[in-house]
Amino acid sequence: MDLPKGYSAVPASRDDIEEVWRMMVEVNLAEAGTPGFGLAEMENWLTGKPIVIGEDVMLVRDGGGELVGVEIVDCRPPFVRPHVIGGVRPAHTGLGIGNALLTWAKNWTIDRLDNAPENARVTFLTSTAADHTHSARTMSDFGLELVRYFIDMQIGFDGKPPDPVIPAGITIREFDPDSELEELTDLFRDSFRDHYGYVEGPREARIEYFKHWMTQSDHDPYLWWVAEDSGRLVAHNLCEPTNEGDPNVGYVASLAVHPTHRGRGLGRALLLAAFNRFFEMGKTGAALGVDADSLTGATKLYESVGMAPYTKYAMWEMVIREGDEMATLDLDD
Repeated sequence: MDLPKGYSAVPASRDDIEEVWRMMVEVNLAEAGTPGFGLAEMENWLTGKPIVIGEDVMLVRDGGGELVGVEIVDCRPPFVRPHVIGGVRPAHTGLGIGNALLTWAKNWTIDRLDNAPENARVTFLTSTAADHTHSARTMSDFGLELVRYFIDMQIGFDGKPPDPVIPAGITIREFDPDSELEELTDLFRDSFRDHYGYVEGPREARIEYFKHWMTQSDHDPYLWWVAEDSGRLVAHNLCEPTNEGDPNVGYVASLAVHPTHRGRGLGRALLLAAFNRFFEMGKTGAALGVDADSLTGATKLYESVGMAPYTKYAMWEMVIREGDEMATLDLDD
């Protein structure tokens, strides 16, 4: 890796996770004004599939051993859209460290092209705070193209949230992991196929992803809901007890409604069910992330229940290999 004199690159290990988290929080606060991660979230992410921490996480240290840069590549089957997450400590920006880490991530992707389907288009993606000029210039100068914006939204509870109005014939209840994991996996697939960036991957890989999620240290089974219609799962709302490490704010991690059941108020009902559970737990609000130009109109739903944006991120893309696009980019795909 081409680094300034006195700096060195080293693959990460599990012993580095807390240090990586502390550095990433510092970077996120400086660039976006929010922590970005809680420690438990970082631990769960870097110790679960598909991350292999010694291969997919690169660190840069200065001459005194201080961690000053991180790059993480998260690449899931079918390996056509690896996501790169990283940063450089503010005191060490402008020295070429960010460019060196991006080069490492690009080469990481090139070295693994054989993992992707033969004729598939392969890109690598990364994100920056939307208003952070230095990061945007780094991405643009490296050859990445701005392709999308995403926003984090939140709501504060001034009192008890409204009770959900559940559509006729629908039952909302807690998810049963012992008997419904495969059906949840299929519901996720069918509900997200028309979302920007969705890529069809192996069913078993998604099942394993959910299994890992349910074993995480901060997982709360009472925050996973499903909606049932005549014995069939038609929607889910999978939540977490903290947002960016803040125990006072619950997080809506995955809200999905099957296309056959949209437009009936089911998404709103699931959101309000979650808000009420969070309120009962003593939380002061809730948050979630969403595509700013959601193909399914999700942003309007969240605004309708009182949520408002608090952070905006830019997504950048570099094409590594041209070919057949496997990702959903618009509703014609």
